Amino acid sequence: MTLLQEPPIRESRPHAPVRFGRTLLLGLLGSAATSIIVAAAELVSQTIQIGMMQLPPAVVALFFVVVLANRVVAWARPHAALRTPELVVVFVMMLFSAMIASRGVMERLIPVQVGVSYYAEANNWQQLYFPLLNPALFPWDPSQPQPEPLVKWFYQRIPFGEPIPWGAWVASTARWLILIGAVFVAFLCISVLLRKQWVENERLSFPLVQLPLELMRGGEFFGNRAFWLGALVPIVVFTLNGLHRNIPTIPEITLVYPLKDYFSAPPYDQMTMFSLYLSFAAVGFFFLIPTELLFSFWFFYLLSKGFEFLGLTYGFETQAKHAAAAGFVKWLCSGAFFAVAAYVLYSARRHLRYIWQVVKGDAPPPPPGSELMSYRWAFWGLIGAFVVILLWAQWAGMDWWVAALVFAIYLMVQGLVMARCTAEGGLLITEGCFTPMDVITMEKYSLLSPRNLTAMALKDAVLFRDLRGIPITGFLDAQKLSDETRLAKRTLLGTLVVGILAAIAVAFVFQLWLPYTYGALNLYGYVYERQPTQFFRENAPFMTPSGGDTPVPAFRPLFFALGFVMTLLLAWGRSVFPGFPFHPLGFAMSATWGVIVLWFSMLVAWLIKAPLLRYGGMPLYRRVRPFFLGLIFGEFFSAAVWAVLALLYGVDTPVYPWP
Repeated sequence: MTLLQEPPIRESRPHAPVRFGRTLLLGLLGSAATSIIVAAAELVSQTIQIGMMQLPPAVVALFFVVVLANRVVAWARPHAALRTPELVVVFVMMLFSAMIASRGVMERLIPVQVGVSYYAEANNWQQLYFPLLNPALFPWDPSQPQPEPLVKWFYQRIPFGEPIPWGAWVASTARWLILIGAVFVAFLCISVLLRKQWVENERLSFPLVQLPLELMRGGEFFGNRAFWLGALVPIVVFTLNGLHRNIPTIPEITLVYPLKDYFSAPPYDQMTMFSLYLSFAAVGFFFLIPTELLFSFWFFYLLSKGFEFLGLTYGFETQAKHAAAAGFVKWLCSGAFFAVAAYVLYSARRHLRYIWQVVKGDAPPPPPGSELMSYRWAFWGLIGAFVVILLWAQWAGMDWWVAALVFAIYLMVQGLVMARCTAEGGLLITEGCFTPMDVITMEKYSLLSPRNLTAMALKDAVLFRDLRGIPITGFLDAQKLSDETRLAKRTLLGTLVVGILAAIAVAFVFQLWLPYTYGALNLYGYVYERQPTQFFRENAPFMTPSGGDTPVPAFRPLFFALGFVMTLLLAWGRSVFPGFPFHPLGFAMSATWGVIVLWFSMLVAWLIKAPLLRYGGMPLYRRVRPFFLGLIFGEFFSAAVWAVLALLYGVDTPVYPWP
């Protein structure tokens, strides 16, 4: 996160022509196929989560099929083949389709509308929460005995001959989509305001777009032996492991090894998850990021486990609200998140000052077509979207100050840091270690009224808890692709708007049909039981006056502040000392799910890349880079193939090292 001077505005290269009509049609077909395959694989077969990452394996596999078919068309009828910018249109639509179909929108938005009803009786929620719910947000009536047939049929399968209650669902979902739409607009505007700083000024590597970009360009890449050798490694391993799952006499190559078993004596048996996951794809992605950041990711994770060990030894709070992070370690990293967000904005201060001058009319704007929208539109669009969010949240039952705080944290801290992690760090899994509510209630829970706690239980489930599928990373990656392929920004904006709307429509129809046809109880339990009810369960003890005064450990604010200061010191060290080995982003992410799962793959990538650069330099790096892109492709393609086999034939699939 080095501060760089803003360069003068460069003249834009001429945009490549795009036959938008037919390209959009192909994109819509690919988007629909992606949405259906992702939902069916994740919710029905429940074996491999192929849509939840910021570069979903399903998209890589399907896009490869598209590119391969396009090469055949180019051989037979060259003028009919898609050009590289047109392939970007198709890819972007498929990318957002997978994110929306998975954890980005629909796997959370639909279940949250019925979960509180179906599980109400066993938890006394009808008395505790129902009087505080806004009935317009649900397809059922909170004033009626629960569960209503609409809810019961959702979980237990609709009786033969009964129609799916589309009308009730369309009405409530449309109201939720006002909030979702405002969030998407806010993230789109933020991505426009940051694009030039991150892409041109700081020249971040954007690892997640490098494989799709090479597939689009084709050419010599498809004939590169190193690429196919890299792809062959995970294909062979996961083929062998998949055969083992169905024919146990065939040997298996273990890629997951739990380390927690070595800490079985009290109090160390309370240690949170500690395992080795070897992901070939993760090794490939992390090989593409800066070495000091790669080192910091695994180093600070192991340091955090050391902190947790000390905490258990001396009796600190170590069991966090969310199992992904130990208690006081979580607060260190929560403070670090805020410091990283502040430093990212500070590093961009010259660029942001220029934007403000453009908004006021005191500076010339960038050349037309250099951004998705003008800086004025992006600035006022962000303000307008935030106003819509606040009005919607108040209507849904939140106090305005609570809504302002939680959504500011979501957009400008959680969203900003996750975007930085993908653009600079190639992190596939964007999940944090805290929610905005955690920060607000750091000292006491009584700061939030029962009505706010009720509304927050819904917002946490839909937006704040699980950040996988957060759209800002896709917006930034799409703009990076357009820069590299000379796709006109106006065309990209149209692609995003049409693609997102179509993806929402397809995912809504299919993911409502699935539970009413199969019964949600027979589908993926995390999506239909745990995710929509988690925060109603966790907030229940604080819904009464006595519960709101429940004491919390006094050291939480101390560790939050300590994490904030430590991160700023790391950022200062990077700016003052040449070769400073510690990256603040690595410290901030040390208690997040992505690093908890992928830290060993980060270590492996570092052990390969560090000596390679030291003794072979950039020439050797460029020669071996296709091999590591092949590792990504091979693992993702094999995951998609096994997911389809499981869906069609019910076979057992190999365990993929990214839960």
